[in-house]
Amino acid sequence: MGVVRRNYSNTWLAQSSLWVNGKRPNKSFSDKKYGSRANAKREAEIWLTKIDADIHRGNFIDPHRNKISLEEFKLKVGLEKLKDRPNTKKVREDIWESYIAPYDIAEMSLKKLADDPTIIARHIQNLRKPNSDTYSRSTITKVIEVIRVLFNRAIEMDYVRKNPAKTELVRDWIPVEEQKEILYLSAFDVNAIFIDLQKHSPVYAVMIPLMSYTGFRSGEARGLLWSDVDFENNTISINKQWLDTTLEFGPPKNKSSFRTIEVPQYVMGYLKKHKETLPADCEFLFPNQRGNQNGTQILCTKPIDGGNFRGRHLKPALQRLGLSKDINVHTFRHTSVRIARESGSDVEAISKRIGHKDVSTTSRVYSKLFKSVDIKLSASLDEYLKELKIS
Repeated sequence: MGVVRRNYSNTWLAQSSLWVNGKRPNKSFSDKKYGSRANAKREAEIWLTKIDADIHRGNFIDPHRNKISLEEFKLKVGLEKLKDRPNTKKVREDIWESYIAPYDIAEMSLKKLADDPTIIARHIQNLRKPNSDTYSRSTITKVIEVIRVLFNRAIEMDYVRKNPAKTELVRDWIPVEEQKEILYLSAFDVNAIFIDLQKHSPVYAVMIPLMSYTGFRSGEARGLLWSDVDFENNTISINKQWLDTTLEFGPPKNKSSFRTIEVPQYVMGYLKKHKETLPADCEFLFPNQRGNQNGTQILCTKPIDGGNFRGRHLKPALQRLGLSKDINVHTFRHTSVRIARESGSDVEAISKRIGHKDVSTTSRVYSKLFKSVDIKLSASLDEYLKELKIS
C-alpha cells in the first residue's frame, strides 16, 4: 500500500503496509481541505511516513481508539487501586463527581486532552466555589491526581502516549501552599479542658491528655482498642485508625504512622481508672454512647464519631472555659509537638513519635515553633557564656 488516488473522489488515501491489531492504519486527505491535489498528496505522504515510523518504534496509537471521552474511560477502568485505603477510594470518587464530571472536560476525548494540556490547566484555573473563591491547594492537587491516575491507565492500555496532567503547564496552576498559623495550647490549658470533661463528659476526658502528650491523630486515638495498650511497659501501639467516612478501621495514614510509643505514667494512670468505668467487655477506649450530650448508655458498638466528639463534648468545654473557638481536635496533636520540643526533644524524635512520613515534613509544618525554641536556646547559651565570662 501507500498513497493512492480514490476513484470518483477528490481525495487521496494513505494506507500503511503494516498491520496493527488486525488492520492497516489509513486516512483520507481531500483536495478541498488542503487547497489543491498536490498539497493533499504531500500531506498524505507525510502522514504515512510518520505512521510507519511510529509503528516500527512501537509508538503507534489507534486514532479511533483514543476518541473515547474521559468520562467513558473512567467508567471503563475506574479510579480504584488495590492498595488504596477505603477512604482514598471515596475521596477520588467525590473529587470526580464534584470537580470533573459536571464540566465540559469530562466529555472531551483522551486524544484532545493528551494533545493539549492547556485544557486541563484552564479547567483547574477556572474552578470556583459557589461564592467565586478559588479552591485550596489540597483540592486542586486532588483534582489533578484523579486526572493523572486516569491517564496513567490510558498509557498502560495504549490509548495515549503521554500524560498531560504531569506537564508543567498543569502543575503551574497548583496554588502556592499557605503556611497557616498553628494554634498551640499550654499544659495548663490541656489540664483545664481535661478537668472540665471529667465533670461533663467523663467517658472522653482522658482523650485530651492522651492526644496532647502522644501526638495521636483523632482517628488513631478514637480507634484504639484496649489490646493496643500495654500498661506494664507504659506503651501504646498505633496499627490502625477509625474512618468516620466508611465507619470502619483502616490502616494508619502512612507507613511511618505504624508505631509503638511510650506514654507518660500520668496519662497511663488515668487510662487505668478510665478502663474501670467502662463495661468489662468493651474493647474500645472511647466508645459511642446513646442519649444526650453526656450520654445515658455506653454502647461499645464502635468508637465515638469525630464530629460528635467535637460538637457535643469539646466545643461545650471550650465555651465553659472561655477558650478559643478555633481549638479543634487536631490542636492537641500540634500541642504535643510544642510540649515535646520545649521539653528538649529533637525534631527527628518528634517526627517518629507523631508518625510523620519524614523529618522534613515535621520541620516544614512546625518551622516557626522550632525557630522560636532555637532563639530561646541561643539566649540561654549567651547567658551561660556571660556567667563564665567567656563573652
